[in-house]
Amino acid sequence: MAGETSPLGPARVCHLAPPGGADERVTELCTALLSGFQRYEQRIRARQYMDGLLRTQGRKSIANIATTVGAPGDEHRLRHFVSRSHWAVETVRQALTAFLEESGPATAWVALPVSIPKGGEHTVGVSRHLSPDGSRVVNGQRALGVWYASECVVAPVSWRMELSDDLPAAVRSTGSGPAREGSPAPRDCLRELLDDVRRWGTPGPPVLMDGRGQDEPGRLAALFAGRTPAAARIDGWTPLAGCHRTGHSRHAVAARDALSPTRRTHRRGRDGSRGHRPVATATATVRLAETGNRHPQKDRRLTLLGVWHEAGPEPGELWLTNLDEQTANSLLPSTRLLHAVGDGWRTRGPKVGLCDYEGRSLHGWHRHMTLASGAYAMSALSSSSDQAGSSGRSA
Repeated sequence: MAGETSPLGPARVCHLAPPGGADERVTELCTALLSGFQRYEQRIRARQYMDGLLRTQGRKSIANIATTVGAPGDEHRLRHFVSRSHWAVETVRQALTAFLEESGPATAWVALPVSIPKGGEHTVGVSRHLSPDGSRVVNGQRALGVWYASECVVAPVSWRMELSDDLPAAVRSTGSGPAREGSPAPRDCLRELLDDVRRWGTPGPPVLMDGRGQDEPGRLAALFAGRTPAAARIDGWTPLAGCHRTGHSRHAVAARDALSPTRRTHRRGRDGSRGHRPVATATATVRLAETGNRHPQKDRRLTLLGVWHEAGPEPGELWLTNLDEQTANSLLPSTRLLHAVGDGWRTRGPKVGLCDYEGRSLHGWHRHMTLASGAYAMSALSSSSDQAGSSGRSA
C-alpha cells in the first residue's frame, strides 16, 4: 500500500534504518537474525522475505511479498530460498531467542497449540481435527509453538507441526523436527520444543501452557516430565487423582470437584490475569489420573490451583503445576502472559504471515515460520518502543 513503511527500512538494501528508538532495536534484531545465514545471497533473501511479511497487505504469498518489496523478478529466488535452500532454522531460532533474552529475561515460556485453517489438497500437513479448545472440527494444520514472554514483549521462537498418523509416508518423512528426519508424534512435539528453549534460553522461567482440549493427557504428561517449573490451565473435567477431597489416591475425580471449599483463601492482591482481582484461591495436592494402560507421571505430585474472580461455587480458572502448594500462588502474576500470547497469535500473527504458508514442503513450512517469527518479534519490539515513547511524552 502506498505510504506503508516497515521497521526494516527499504527492502532492496541490506543497510537498515538509522539507529534510534524502535529502529535501533529492530535493526539489532535483524542483524542478529541475518548472522544465522552463511551466504550473502541468503541474507538478502531473508531480509526481503521478512520485510515483505511486515509490509504486504492481505495474504503473505511469495508472489505478493516479491511485489511488495519491489522485486517481482525475484519471486522464484524467494520461493527457492524458503522451499529448497539449505539453511539451518535452528541457528536462526537460537539467534532470535538469544536476542530477546538479552533484551530482557523471559518471565515465562509459553507453549501454545494452534490450528491453522487451510483449503485445498496440496498444503502440507492439512487434516480434519478438533480445534485446540476442542469446540469444533476444523480442516487445517495443527501446530505447537513456544513463545518468549516478558512484561514488555511476547514473540514465538520455535515451532513443530503435529502431523496426523494417516498422512502419507512421503509427507511425514520430510521431517517435522527442524533438524531431524521423520515426524515426532504429537505427544513428543512439546518435549522437543521444551528441549529447544532449554538449550537456547535461560532455564529458570516457568513454562505455561493452555492444556485444555485435544491431547490434554499427553501434553500434561510431557509438560511435567522434567524438573522445569511448569503450569497448565486445565479443563474442569480433567481427571485427577490423590486429591484432599476424596482422600483416596487411586480414585479419580474431575478437577472442578477436587478443591475443598473449606480450603479457599480470600485474597486482596492482583493476580495479573487480565488485571482482575481474584476473590479467592484454593489449592490441593493431586496426581495425573491413569489413562487406559498408560500411567503418565502417576507418581508425580502436582498442585491444583483454583482461582475465583467473582463469588460463586466454581473457580473461574483451574491451573495444574509442579510447584508445591506453598509456592503455587506465585504463578498468578505470570498467568496473564498466556492470554497475551493467545491475543498476539490472533491479532499480530496474521499480520506477519504466521498462518499463510501454503506450500507442500514441511521443511519450507519450518523456514517460513522461522522468518515469520522474526518478523513478529520485530513488529512487537517496534510497538513496545512506540508505546514506551508515547508514555514518556505524556508523562
